[in-house]
Amino acid sequence: MKKILYSLLTILFLYGCHDIIEYSPYQVKVDKSDKSQNARNLSSLDKYNSTEFKSFKIALFGDTHTFYDDFNDIVKELNKRNDYDFIINMGDITLSGIYREFKWYSDIINKLDKPVITIIGNHDCLSNGEYVFNEMFGPTNFTFEYNNCKFVIFDDIIWEKDIEDPDFDWFNDNLKNDKNYKHIIPFSHIPPWDEQFSYGNEMAYNYFLDKNNIKYSFHGHTHNFAIKQPYLDRLGSVTYVTTEAANDRGYLVLTIEKDDIKVERVNF
Repeated sequence: MKKILYSLLTILFLYGCHDIIEYSPYQVKVDKSDKSQNARNLSSLDKYNSTEFKSFKIALFGDTHTFYDDFNDIVKELNKRNDYDFIINMGDITLSGIYREFKWYSDIINKLDKPVITIIGNHDCLSNGEYVFNEMFGPTNFTFEYNNCKFVIFDDIIWEKDIEDPDFDWFNDNLKNDKNYKHIIPFSHIPPWDEQFSYGNEMAYNYFLDKNNIKYSFHGHTHNFAIKQPYLDRLGSVTYVTTEAANDRGYLVLTIEKDDIKVERVNF
């Protein structure tokens, strides 16, 4: 027993505790350099922003959790092109919501040449993940304006937060076109037809989009690329777009034009 204890003490002396157990699964403290990344990335877009509308492109990908080699390859592919202005990650950047996974994600997106806006996914709310996300990226419900378009980032996670309804009051208020925007575009991780949504919430989500004349809604979560209008016969003509996961080795490029949004799927 003394020999084992001596060996352990020798290892600790030579290498230090932090080299053996680099991160605790309960860690929530975020390094200063990793904090408030969404706000910092949005501020870097200010010099390109305009109140006058002009056609522009953004890139989308999602569900990068556990697929780190593929995720790195997506970053390399996006860095080869310069025709888009920024990127939105559709959530599920972690599998278990632990700090080490958030740190892995942060290290990878810092290799991108363009700013990245990260939204929260249901896996990111496991463990202490929601707290870490708030520290690392900021609020989970937020909006921003770019080239006379309003982007509405909506946190619609239910099960992992142990709640019945997302904040539909906030969502409805922020879908209103009160400044003559050319487009108002919502993004949330979970599409409304998913099993996490009750039937009432599913109908409510689509109702608020239709009521506010929203044309497109963008989501992750399904790990499948799709463009569809699932409520066309019941309530409105909103087009829903879902992104595939990183291991499908692809991303989307949205071309936001004056009267429409075009969706391009890119696989490599």
